[in-house]
Amino acid sequence: MTLRWDCLLSASLLCAAANAGTQVSQLRCEYLHEPLGVDAPHPRLSWVTTSDRRNGRQVAYQIVVSNNPTNLQSGSLWDSGKVLSNQSNQIPYNGKPLQPRQICWWRVRIWDQEGRATAWSRPSRWTVGLMNPSNWHAEWIGMEEPSQSEFATPRYLRRDFDVNKRIKKATLYVTALGLYEIRLNGHRVGDHLLAPEWTNYFKRVQYQTFDVTGLVHTGPNAVGAILGNGWYSGGWQKWQSKLSPIYGKEPALLAQLEIQTVDGATQTIATDNRWRGTTEGPIRFAGIYEGETIDANRSIDGWDRPKFRGDSWQSARIEHPRVGKVEWQRNEPIRITQTLRPVSVKQPKPGIYVFDLGQNIAGWARLELSEPRGTQVKLEFNEVLNPDGTVYMANLHAGHLSTGDRQIDRYTCRGATMEQFEPHFTYHGFRYVQVTGLTRAPSIGDLEGCVFHSGFTRSGSFACDSPLLNRLAQNIQWSQRANMMGVPTDCCQRDERCGYTGDAQFFMPTAVYNFDVAAFYSKWLTDVCEDSQNRDGSFADHAPTYGPGDNWNVGWSDAGIICPYTIWQTYGDTQVIREHYAAMQRNIAMLEQASPTFVHTRNVGNGDWLNLGGGASNGVIGTAYDAYDCRLMSEMAQAIGKASDSREYKSLADRFTDAFDRAFLNPEGGIKDSSQTGYALAFTMDLVPASLKAKLGLRFADEIRRFNNHLATGFIGTPRLLPALHLAGRDDLAYRLLLQDSFPSWLYQVKQGATTMWERWDGWTPEHGFQDDGMNSFNHYAFGSVGQYLFGMVGGIQSEAPGFAKIRIQPVIQPGLNWARTSYDSIQGRISCRWRKESNKVAVDVEIPFNTTATVILPGVVKQVGSGQYHFVTSLQAQH
Repeated sequence: MTLRWDCLLSASLLCAAANAGTQVSQLRCEYLHEPLGVDAPHPRLSWVTTSDRRNGRQVAYQIVVSNNPTNLQSGSLWDSGKVLSNQSNQIPYNGKPLQPRQICWWRVRIWDQEGRATAWSRPSRWTVGLMNPSNWHAEWIGMEEPSQSEFATPRYLRRDFDVNKRIKKATLYVTALGLYEIRLNGHRVGDHLLAPEWTNYFKRVQYQTFDVTGLVHTGPNAVGAILGNGWYSGGWQKWQSKLSPIYGKEPALLAQLEIQTVDGATQTIATDNRWRGTTEGPIRFAGIYEGETIDANRSIDGWDRPKFRGDSWQSARIEHPRVGKVEWQRNEPIRITQTLRPVSVKQPKPGIYVFDLGQNIAGWARLELSEPRGTQVKLEFNEVLNPDGTVYMANLHAGHLSTGDRQIDRYTCRGATMEQFEPHFTYHGFRYVQVTGLTRAPSIGDLEGCVFHSGFTRSGSFACDSPLLNRLAQNIQWSQRANMMGVPTDCCQRDERCGYTGDAQFFMPTAVYNFDVAAFYSKWLTDVCEDSQNRDGSFADHAPTYGPGDNWNVGWSDAGIICPYTIWQTYGDTQVIREHYAAMQRNIAMLEQASPTFVHTRNVGNGDWLNLGGGASNGVIGTAYDAYDCRLMSEMAQAIGKASDSREYKSLADRFTDAFDRAFLNPEGGIKDSSQTGYALAFTMDLVPASLKAKLGLRFADEIRRFNNHLATGFIGTPRLLPALHLAGRDDLAYRLLLQDSFPSWLYQVKQGATTMWERWDGWTPEHGFQDDGMNSFNHYAFGSVGQYLFGMVGGIQSEAPGFAKIRIQPVIQPGLNWARTSYDSIQGRISCRWRKESNKVAVDVEIPFNTTATVILPGVVKQVGSGQYHFVTSLQAQH
């Protein structure tokens, strides 16, 4: 047996050496890199394979999972053996039952189509969370509010404890109703911001897991936490005056520190009435929308270290809040991903200093200052300036505090030689910071902007020879970063910032190109489908829900169908379909019941929000979405093996489509009561009969020309406008709209100096100044949905099978651009397309990832290729 094993080992090593140009990397568990505290009993494993050879395919894989990194070859938890499969992502763990708190080390190798095995990947790991409520020994704790504050004052909670043995490992599980910052022995734990992220707390709250082995010591220790109101108990949106508190009035903490010692014992320090707390710390107020107030003179030195004497601190109170499931955080935490130094600081009026970061962001500012004790400094944040050079604040609305604060931080100086202000439990949307109260002029280096958002990684890149279009692509990505804070928000500055389902649905085809949002949307789709479905089966127009507006809103409510479909198509994820299938079924049943004639007759809600005359009627919009939802549902049912359901939903889709054609299409190619948006919906939702396609295309073009070759669409029509022109064979018009730089257009905003996407086409114009102060965000991604056309059409990268297993490379090359360079890091690996006009020819370079195939369609060229890099030169005349 020994000789036989040696022979097998030698053969494996020789085979791996022969396949040294092919490597397995980017190992992920549940879309995350080495996640901690995973509660899934069968977490899904994924990897990416790269190769220096063309036409590489995976025909088999082997996964080994062990509880010991030095003994991975044993596969003590799972050895899949050689599995004949080309699947390389979302493979469920299928080994021994996972136990709470377990560490799972894993690696993988694959075999290519020639039978050659790769070397084993580098090891990766995930850890198992508490998994079951019975493993929580902590209790929710809080404090009584000593004063009649408008909102709860931030709480400081702490506990001392001793460890009398050598420590092997320490793990902290923690969450809050509200927001927390937790500390051990004077050190901040983790880099998460605004944790836990917003959920419907009555349904679920996410907990976070930290490896704190390096922060706990043998001997005396101390653990402490600061609690802020956050989304749970803070000042709410502009509807707050109409509502009682949405979730609760005061924040609470749930924490469990488990310390394993070298002798195998476990010591648990959990939140209970042995903790003590105070509301007399330096943070006097913190609100998501209003800002944060800190009085440094009230600092409590050493409060988070051992042996602190808190004689005036009172015992924590055991809380019994109404709260749903406590479950692991399945998405990336909010993190600081970049810091920006100002490009200028000016004094438009005496004592008023305005810092310009040069870029509109979401986050906060750090300010270094040296001022006399008691100096009160105020920082006001927003996106644009008034004509006099001060920061424009009118579009933020009045805050919920009696002071009216909104996006205002306040800091009272301690009088130290140098001190730094940085908030804890708020965030702002801003490019400019207006600072008042200083006794001396600041220098440009005294302030920096901290950019933060959900910590996903960038997956897409687009560049071309148009500087304005490049800036547009950057603006789209900046707006996406600013508006993804655990949920996809509508804006990041005024008193809304909620998870509008329509805005997210309209933008999602662009979002998935820009960043790897698989884990992010996995979390949010639970908010939408499981926690925000209305009793009639419709999905709310915002998730998590917060009270008002829980109604049917076409385009918004459809996110519960369209967004899971998009995740499946982008990442090949069928679990998202299974997970929300019952909720989606209830939604489709509601659509059928609401339209017995298969023509939508109810009010659609917002309609083509903020269109400029190019919208469509309620019936057109509603019926188009009903047909589209049923068609997508049919495809998803088929994908999870529900063939009977698939046929039923296909039949429903056909009936809605036939009703649409009868009710709204005429033989001349017109769409009743519709302009650009009606045609955009018809072409992209497969509602155009083949016999009418040419005529509809002509009438579509007429609607573009009617607005002098400008767009006139709103939130519903804009995402589909250019893709629809592409399907109508009018990329010439799509390019004309894309490159248009006079009002209204995408590039008009860029020419006005925009560094993010505007909510309105006319957010600001030289003729009229600012639009309606009541709703005028300068950082709102909805109209950034044009990014789909940049990546998919100009860049030519499209998926032809779920998860980009099959790829279409078909760049749209029109007058107006001379070259474009596009890449997308799909779940399969890097896809890229670079094209450049050379006289009457075009040169195209294409990269296709391992284990995929692509159809390359260029002027005069249609070619099937496997993985690898390819160079094409073809005549541009062939496309005419």
